[in-house]
This record gives sequence, structure tokens and C-alpha cells, in this order.
Amino acid sequence: MPEDTQSCPPKDTTSQPNIPPPYDEASAINVIVTGECQQGKSTLIQQLSQYAGARDQSIGIGDGNKACTMDVGNYNLSIKLRTFKLIDHSGREIQREAYSELVELEDDQVKVVEVSGVNGPTIQFRFIDTPGLNDTHGDDFAIMSRILGRAADLGHINALVYVRSVENHFGSSFKSFFRYIQRSMPNICSGLIVVHSCFTVDKVQEFLEENQNLEDIRRQAFEAATQLELEHFFMDNSPDPSSPFAVVQSLNEIYRFLQHLSSQKPLPVKNMNLLKTEIMRHKDIHVINALRRLEHTLDREWNQRKGALELVGANTMAAQRETSKLKNKIEARRSQIQALKTDDEILLGKKSCVAHYSFVGDLLMQGNLNLGNKQLVYDSDYEITSVTKVCAPGTKWLNEDRRGTHWRAEIYGNLFRDINGTATFYTTSKLKHKREIEVLEESVADLQDQLTAQLETLSRNSDANGLDASLGQLGDRVSKVEEITALVERDSFDVTLWPLFRGFYTKHTVPTMHEIREFVQFYDEEIGALL
Repeated sequence: MPEDTQSCPPKDTTSQPNIPPPYDEASAINVIVTGECQQGKSTLIQQLSQYAGARDQSIGIGDGNKACTMDVGNYNLSIKLRTFKLIDHSGREIQREAYSELVELEDDQVKVVEVSGVNGPTIQFRFIDTPGLNDTHGDDFAIMSRILGRAADLGHINALVYVRSVENHFGSSFKSFFRYIQRSMPNICSGLIVVHSCFTVDKVQEFLEENQNLEDIRRQAFEAATQLELEHFFMDNSPDPSSPFAVVQSLNEIYRFLQHLSSQKPLPVKNMNLLKTEIMRHKDIHVINALRRLEHTLDREWNQRKGALELVGANTMAAQRETSKLKNKIEARRSQIQALKTDDEILLGKKSCVAHYSFVGDLLMQGNLNLGNKQLVYDSDYEITSVTKVCAPGTKWLNEDRRGTHWRAEIYGNLFRDINGTATFYTTSKLKHKREIEVLEESVADLQDQLTAQLETLSRNSDANGLDASLGQLGDRVSKVEEITALVERDSFDVTLWPLFRGFYTKHTVPTMHEIREFVQFYDEEIGALL
């Protein structure tokens, strides 16, 4: 086990984690961990639990072709961020050697100790372990619905992590998952964090012997599949305890992983949509049929009453019905504008720099004591309102410049140190949806003009004799039924509605009329009562 030591290098304050103050339970850093079966999701959380010292956590691990994680699980971990190093038995830190030599080190030669003085505070994390996708006994879309349904209970998400073994390519199953995330969680998809599991030191050495860099190969494969440059972490979640180098590599990658998670801002789940599964759409058919029967009944009654009125009265009723429709449309557009025109933050993307210092290549062959400054540039389609930056110990951010949609900065590595840092970019909902808001506002203005014209028609015909006042209410009900039917026919809905809809959609039986009535009442109590 790692031991504490008083031997510590000078503190580099510029490379400390960009971590917010300690969180209470309500504002813990929420991290959803997802991926396919047997890729190491639960093993990752188990290793994080051990890093945190929470050894009493019971975490199901898959075995063979069976995915033990069948439900969405919560793991609340209070974690002190800390780094580790290798020292010999005289207490001296192991200096850089060839990777192959580090791999061969045994536990009777060196030991793993905690580095004092360069570590971060204790942070409250909540990891949500999810059922594996692409399970032969499961339904991926149903699983994703449960994952996003769990997100609705959280209120906010800081990060979405996708775990994939280095043994597997980014093929069709990954692309299917990624398309789902792009549609349902657009405000967090650009910040997806990729964890490559089973990343052992022996496997890295195998590739180095062939003059290949396994990290670069995995990054390039992901970018080829998504055309996105995101943040990657390379984890050995079950390091060989007899290999000190494997242990220290695993622990320090966990530190880097947690450091990055702690810098991610909370993103509200209200901007996420839950895509309906096939089962949910079958349930919708019963609701839609019931609504259409109600609409047909109400519409027939409305037409019968209208036909009994004199022409001016009929025109008035037609105007009243159109007025009701226009008012409903205006209210719906204004609700959309209100939801979009906020300062809620939306993640735009990330920019990373990873460069490894080589004693042979950089020092001996080129005479460089460090890697120098690396310039990073990020351009967005939207105004960048804030940037969070993290970097590994020994790395500094310099000369940052942010103007409108453009950002640039330099990242610098200390003597004989790697460079490793990531910047995450955010905008606000009202800025990202500016054009959509303008279109909606123009639509409201146009609908308002139409409403004014209809109200003038009603005013001119206000003295019509024999006018049945109840027809106005009847026409309003027809309009509401049409609106609700259109909402139910959509292939997705706001994920914040999932707590209300969960009971209806998760029953594996044909819905009764009573259940349909209760479901519709979530949209409109009056219309639900009419069913």
C-alpha cells in the first residue's frame, strides 16, 4: 500500500487543481459513468473507492458475459486528491528511467508513497454506475432512458464518462451510443470524457517495443469516429500489486481524472431530452388514440352546435376557436423563450495538450531541458463566456486571451516535466440559442397580430343573438387536445418530466383508461378528466 512521506518537492502553485470550494450533498460533483458491458465501468468505480479509502462500498463487477450492473447505482465518495511517487529504500525518489526499466521494478526494490505538499482538498463526488450497453439480455435505448431518468433526479450533471477497454475499437456500437448522447444531451456531449480501461504498463511497453504510442493510437481512433477532440484518460483499474510502477501509474491517472472532474461546472438537466424507446412509443399509441377519440367527440359536438347558429354566430364561434388556438400557441412559444433565454451554462468543448518529455530524445539528442511553450487555440460558433483550466503538477498556463468566440493560451512544462493540461469552454443558453430565441420572438409577434385580428372580429359580432357561450369553452378544449396530442407524438421529452412519467412508461402492461387519464393530467388536468 502507498505510504506517506515527508520528502516533497517545492510546491508549484500554478499547477494546482482548479477546484471549487467543498460541496455539500446537494451540490456534489455528479458524474455519470456509462459504456458497454464488460468494459470496466464498475471496476473503475471500485478503484476510485479504494483511492478514496472507502473500502466498505459494495460494487457489483461483471463476470464473463454477464453484466452484474443491472441497475443504476449511486456511490458517494469524499476524496482527497493526492499524487504518488516511487522511492527506493533509502527514501530517494526514483528518477526517470527507460519505461522498460520502470516496468521491471519489483516491490522489494521500490515502494509507492504519497507526495506531500502538492495535493488538493477533499472533494465530494457522486458517481452513478449504469447498466452496460450492448447487453444480449438488455435494450440499449431502455437502458439509456433509465440513465437519463436518473439524471433527472440529480438536478445537475458535471460530467459524463464513457469507459471503453483498449482491447475494443470505436465501432458501430459506440457510434450508436454517441448519436444517442448527441441528440439527448447536446449541452454535455461536447464534454464527454473518455476513459480507456485495461491500460496496463505491460501493454504500453508492448507498443513501445514496436515504436508505437498506445495513447496516441486510441485518441486518433476516437477522433476518427467522432470528429471531436475530447479529454482522454488511460486507466489500469486493477494494477498488479507486485508491480510498483503499475500501482503508481494507476493512482496518478486517477488523480488526473479526479482533478479534471472537479473542474467541470454543473450543467442543468433541464436542457436534456429523453429519447423514447420502442416500448414507450407503443404506450404513446394508446394515449394518442384516446386523445383522438376525445378530439373527434368534442369536434363533432362543436360543429353540431355551430351549425345551429345563424351565420354571424357561427363566424363568432370560428373566431373564438381560432382565438383559443392562437393563445395556446403564444403561451407555448413564450414558455420556450423563457426556457432558452437564461444564463444557464452550456459546455461548448475542450482543448487539451499532452506532450511527454524524453530524456533521450529531448535532453540528450536535442539538448532541451523542457518542452517549451505549446500554444492552444479554440474557436467557437458562440461567444465564450467562461473557461476552466486544469493542468498536471509541473505544468503552467500562460498568456491566456479570450475575446468573443476566440480563445488562445500557452501551456508550459517545468524542467524535465511532461506537459498535460485541458481547457473547457462554456457559453450561456441565451447566447447559444440567440437565433432560435429571435425566431420564436418573431413568431410570437406574428401570432399576436393574428390574435388581435380575431379579437376585432369577435368585438364586431359581440351582439349576435342566440350565441351559445359554452361553444367558446368547447373550442378551447379541442385546441388543448390537439396541442397535447402533438406533444405526445414527439420522439422525446424534457428529461425533467421523467419522474412524473416513470410509473406510466415502466409498466409492462397495456395501459388502462385510468392510467391514460392520469398520464394526460400531467399535461392538462381538465383534458385528462374528460377522457
